[in-house]
Amino acid sequence: MFSHVPELSAPTATRVSFVLVAASVVATVVGLVLTFAHRDELVRLISSTAADVDGGLRSSWMFHGICCAALMLLGALATKGVNWARLLLTAVAVFTVLAAFAAGDARYPSMITFAVMAAQVLQVGVVVSLWLPTSNDFFQRARAVRAVPPIGVYALRLR
Repeated sequence: MFSHVPELSAPTATRVSFVLVAASVVATVVGLVLTFAHRDELVRLISSTAADVDGGLRSSWMFHGICCAALMLLGALATKGVNWARLLLTAVAVFTVLAAFAAGDARYPSMITFAVMAAQVLQVGVVVSLWLPTSNDFFQRARAVRAVPPIGVYALRLR
């Protein structure tokens, strides 16, 4: 992506944020597996047909799969010092935490609720670790290094 950029070493807080992103993805997948495992109970709780619930679960699985892959990509980019990845991870975390609280239903099985809440707590940890002073310094250094064009650019202009 940035061939002329020297490799910067991410601070511990930024590397921890990637681990927290991965743990959040795992918690999300566990929540989805538990949702499939409790399908019959969910059908009874929401007073819907099994076909409707199955369709919703399939689309939920696809949506969450795409989102989890995107989160892992953003987490990897953040460890490379890409600031927009940090901003998107923050926005996603804020949105998912608010959506989880707004859409929560006390009737859901406690295992599913626990997995969802674990993922949200991990998302908050991602945001905190990405905005610590050491991470801020890292992202500022990465931006400064990328702003300097390679020497070859100047050599081409002289010809």
